[in-house]
Amino acid sequence: MIDQLYSLAREYTDLTEVQARILTHIRVAIGFAADISRNQIYICAPGKNKDMIVILAAGKPSFDTGKTYFSPGETFLTDEFAITSTVLKLGKKVVGRKELAIGRIVGITAYPVLDNAGIPFAVIGIMASGIRQQQVLTDTANQVLQVPLPEREYRAVRPQDGVIILDAVGRIMYANDTASGITLVFGNENIDKAVEGKLLAHLPMVQEVMEKGRVVQGEEKAGPMTLSIWALPLMQSGRVMRIILLVSDITAVREKEQQLLVKESVIKEIHHRVKNSLNTVAGLLRMQSRRSDNPETRSALKKAVDRIVSISQVHDILAHQSGEDIDWEILLDKLCDLSVRSLGGGGIRLERIRAQGPVILSSDKAVHLSIAVNELIHNAIGHGLEGQEQGILRVEDRVEGDSLHIIIQNNGELLPERFGKKSYGLGLQIVTTLVELELRGTFCFVNEGDRVSAEITCLLKEDR
Repeated sequence: MIDQLYSLAREYTDLTEVQARILTHIRVAIGFAADISRNQIYICAPGKNKDMIVILAAGKPSFDTGKTYFSPGETFLTDEFAITSTVLKLGKKVVGRKELAIGRIVGITAYPVLDNAGIPFAVIGIMASGIRQQQVLTDTANQVLQVPLPEREYRAVRPQDGVIILDAVGRIMYANDTASGITLVFGNENIDKAVEGKLLAHLPMVQEVMEKGRVVQGEEKAGPMTLSIWALPLMQSGRVMRIILLVSDITAVREKEQQLLVKESVIKEIHHRVKNSLNTVAGLLRMQSRRSDNPETRSALKKAVDRIVSISQVHDILAHQSGEDIDWEILLDKLCDLSVRSLGGGGIRLERIRAQGPVILSSDKAVHLSIAVNELIHNAIGHGLEGQEQGILRVEDRVEGDSLHIIIQNNGELLPERFGKKSYGLGLQIVTTLVELELRGTFCFVNEGDRVSAEITCLLKEDR
């Protein structure tokens, strides 16, 4: 694809191919330069008709929602752009004005673009006044354009960013209002007092930029504050001439992240302690079971132990997942594997059919759902497939709209003809209660062909 600037330069000006390529290289940085200068920028050159000036490129700050003063391809009489002729003639920066419309005059600071022979052939114009502080910005923007970096090296300057410009020795030349309100590790002083002239060469990131001459990005601790700093060196003849620092206060972001980490650790610890407590209860029930001479009591205690251990396994799995949001696919895989290994005895083939894409649930929903599903898997293995040499356990989950469906099937003995809710044992009653009251979903337990099928349906997310 032919670059627009290159095409305009070759078609409407007498610029050589090399000169046109120089301008296309410069244009890469025009957006960032406009952000730094906080003003619109244009690149122009004399047309083939020497009485004409051709606009080859134009840019404006990323936060400027207005229209650009000039557009690529526009032409003007040389007399209308006298500042351009002056810059090309003198070969140096010129500060002047231009009337955009009747009664509307703007300041322009214009800089020459030199070719490899040192001959000025084009002009960079920045719509800015000659005020000294503004000139620091325009001079810096010009340096950005004169020695451009690959486009990927730049980043947009946001309105909330602090902008600081340092000279070759690391002394502050300019700091915007946002930067002036940030307390940095600048000798523990607030830079809203006579910021100009302060030396920042002691900052690790500034030192790194000066030594390596490349873009550096990182964070600095400033007392109670955490600052994100992006540093860009402006090079000339292999030396750092200026450094642009973009500074933003990310203290609140890092504090929030820390709070989330603490909360995550607390949640994991809760799951871990619940697991340990349940295992302790299960151990006590096992002891009681061994001491009992009544077969019915021992059977009831064994079932209670199995359920408690199952719930303990759920909390053990959740203790190893991160955050409040749980990856249901990982959790269900582990539940299936644990159940088949502990209860299957090697005679059960697991058919696991996963949902397409990730299924993320809240921690509370995942706990309730996993306890219900675990009970159904144990029921399928312990009752449906009991005594079978080659049983099939099929566990499927799928997402339809905003609902999650979980189907657990086995090829064991079918349910009796009149089997219904009144026939549910304790395990199925627990499942029904969890699904209908806690998950606000539905539970169905029926024969489906030659298999017994249990299905849970619930919303992926709670209604707000």
